[in-house]
Amino acid sequence: MIADILLEDLSRTVPGKHKTLKAFATQERIKKWEELDILPIGAYHEVFEALHRTTTGTDGDWKNIMKQFLRCGLAFAWSSVLGSSIAMDSLFGLPVRSTVKANLGALKEGYVNIAVHGHSPLLVSEIVKQGKSEKYVQLAKEKGALGIQFYGICCSGLSAMYRYGGVIPLSNAIGAEIVLGTGALDLWVADVQDVFPSIMDVAKSFKTTVVTTSDSGRLPGAEHYGYDHHHSNISETENLAKTIVERAIESFEERRGIPVFIPQYEVDAEIGFSVEYATHHFGSIKVLADALKSGKIRGVVNLVGCNNPRIMYEKAIVDIAEKLLKNNILILTNGCASFPLLKLGYCNTQALEKTGEELRKFLEPDLPPVWHMGECLDNARASAFFRALADALGKNIKDLPFAFVSPEWSNEKGVAAALGFRLLGINSYHSVYPPVQGSENVMKYLFEDTKETLGSVMVVELDPLKLADRIIMDINIKRKELMWN
Repeated sequence: MIADILLEDLSRTVPGKHKTLKAFATQERIKKWEELDILPIGAYHEVFEALHRTTTGTDGDWKNIMKQFLRCGLAFAWSSVLGSSIAMDSLFGLPVRSTVKANLGALKEGYVNIAVHGHSPLLVSEIVKQGKSEKYVQLAKEKGALGIQFYGICCSGLSAMYRYGGVIPLSNAIGAEIVLGTGALDLWVADVQDVFPSIMDVAKSFKTTVVTTSDSGRLPGAEHYGYDHHHSNISETENLAKTIVERAIESFEERRGIPVFIPQYEVDAEIGFSVEYATHHFGSIKVLADALKSGKIRGVVNLVGCNNPRIMYEKAIVDIAEKLLKNNILILTNGCASFPLLKLGYCNTQALEKTGEELRKFLEPDLPPVWHMGECLDNARASAFFRALADALGKNIKDLPFAFVSPEWSNEKGVAAALGFRLLGINSYHSVYPPVQGSENVMKYLFEDTKETLGSVMVVELDPLKLADRIIMDINIKRKELMWN
């Protein structure tokens, strides 16, 4: 039944209510979206309609095109993000708080080392299951390995990390080549997204086997063991997983003598945070809400997004995080932006040394100041967190000291994620300009005019420290408007 609802919302052809949106969005937001006439029919419909309107000789009214843009944003947020999150939680269970090793120093020499990369958990879950089975661990040992070890790159890695345990997070998508450059990986397996062609050149230098598993994301020269275009072989998931694990063991044998350099730095990180965990830990979400109102937590920020080669790798994320923590702002994170926070210790209780006194006192002794919520689809957990706090305080989300921060966004999905939170009435903050500079009207609309319609704006400041100052200032303004100290 849940699958039928999610599929209907995804591919509805006859106009009707978007059921997931109606079930989970607040009444204040639904009323606002109805007034703006931007409620989506279904994800496929709105994307197809957007493509149609932007072809030659079709929609020439920029305001009308922006209305369609917002419909696509809602469809993305409530089908692609929340819908996928509901499906994965139903299939694989909720995240569980646990401690993992992070950073490149966690790579283990002498093992059959397999990195999972991408965004789809279906085949990944089976690959991890088979790789941990006695049969394949024993086969690996017979070939001279100490065992089989899994690592996470990009979002499939984060999903596997908090659901199966023992999957070590190493890097976001842009840093995949750095991981391959250690020479420690025997097989890199990717699925539907963030599959960059340059991977092949690095992998070839170290004889690392590259496997693709989705018809949507293939690489020239890679080996392909995956689902066909029609997914007619989805029943072969177990056999595909076995083939990939066997190929990794073969690659381990073939790569004997390849130089390996593993930087000796690793750190413990706490993962698996969610509204459910917070409610369980504190006994009630009201405890957190009261801390927000009293100022023990000055604000809550969702710090996420991809990485962008146009600026220094990961530095903007870290600079902003440091300043926000010093100002008693609790940070939620997921996806590619979470990797520097994982590997530099911000998801560890030792990072409480970096926070302001009020936040530190509230979180001590066992909670880190950055709460890792999973992969990029787990932005749904962050929006649920904002909703839970708003409900506990009896306020609208748009009026609370919340922010969406994506310093290094770099692609269409990043623009959509930021839009998804602005549609909730939460400002988005960035250190890179979005690729929308074709029209002064559109730029002004996306940056400023949505304040009147959605209650939120887009802020771009190239200096990350100045961007952090702007976030803090805006959070303080929200607190003042609420008459909170």
